[in-house]
Amino acid sequence: MNNKMSLTVFIFLLITCIIKDALEIFLGLIPGINLFVWIVSIPFVAYIFIIVLISGIRGTWLLVGQILDLIPLASILPIATLTVILCYVIEKSPILKEKMQKAIKAIKASALSKVPSKATV
Repeated sequence: MNNKMSLTVFIFLLITCIIKDALEIFLGLIPGINLFVWIVSIPFVAYIFIIVLISGIRGTWLLVGQILDLIPLASILPIATLTVILCYVIEKSPILKEKMQKAIKAIKASALSKVPSKATV
């Protein structure tokens, strides 16, 4: 299930994320209703998740962006829209995709090297 993101799926995701981010920005400016903003954004997150599952694209970065967007103070930033655009650009550019994969491997290797072994504990 590592299909490429088609232009149609990108447009569906982009429109959904723009609507979601616009609602979060406008509602986020009203003090004291962060829980309401979070409840309003959950159906959009579910819709984005369903589109990612149905299309079969690897949506790891999209889902990370959606989770980051549910953080109360970060919800007034257009994280979902930026994540969709970033995923589409990275997927269409083989050079960026290769660099991202190398960076992820380096991060995993450095994280694994910092985990103490059972013998030292």
